[in-house]
Amino acid sequence: MAATFFLNGEFLPEEQAKLNITDLGLLRAYGIFDFFRCIDGKPIFQEDHLDRFNRSAELMGLNIPASREQLREIIAELIRLNPHALLGLKLVLTGGYSPDGFAPAEQSNFFVIAKPFEFKDPEKGLHFMSVEHQRQLAEVKSLDYLLPIYLLRKQREMGADDVLYYENGLITESSRSNVFVVKGDTLITPAEGMLRGITRKHILNFAQRELKVEEREVTLEETLQADELFTTGSTKRIVPVTKIDNRPIGSGQPGPITRQLYERFLTYEKETN
Repeated sequence: MAATFFLNGEFLPEEQAKLNITDLGLLRAYGIFDFFRCIDGKPIFQEDHLDRFNRSAELMGLNIPASREQLREIIAELIRLNPHALLGLKLVLTGGYSPDGFAPAEQSNFFVIAKPFEFKDPEKGLHFMSVEHQRQLAEVKSLDYLLPIYLLRKQREMGADDVLYYENGLITESSRSNVFVVKGDTLITPAEGMLRGITRKHILNFAQRELKVEEREVTLEETLQADELFTTGSTKRIVPVTKIDNRPIGSGQPGPITRQLYERFLTYEKETN
């Protein structure tokens, strides 16, 4: 079944949804996005994602050409037009057709991509490659993924699945997800320097009922000494990280607290959507 997208006020077949090459998202990666899931036609944490999309737009000086209610209507129609049990929706807002190839246009381009997708295997431990880097404008979910895409070749050579960013000895995030350290009965996650993920937010909401929870500075060395490590995101939920730079984390296998939180998250997700 051909996908239907939304572009600047129109619902279009995927092959007809096109932008001019002067779009600032293409020329300078100036733009934002957000992504969330729909399960059996039901958006997951939709309002949280729309809040973050709006916040990113404000920080970047971009105007969303639709009200919150119109965004909800667009999303509902895309779900109807793309009837998949597991659907991913990516909202994108760019700097528009720049008059000089640098300054944003008065009118942004806004589009929504709707595609089926599959979750990461929650039992397959990931291997992270540590990289010293601080993502610019960390609060913004921007289109700029220059470094992690550039590093894909090095990742493949190492056999890594993704990167773990750190700066001045402190970890921040992965390229597309947040990270949590488990030490004893304490769950620890960085407090600054990263995008505040929606999955991260909800895990913090319920995990404190069962574990000690700390949002604070987390060193790379502390992370390497963790009992368990996991990463979170809309396309992952919760996935264990079992190695960093070919060095095992804890037992080198997915741990019991990671599994426990994953099961709790499945229940929480159903109860809150």
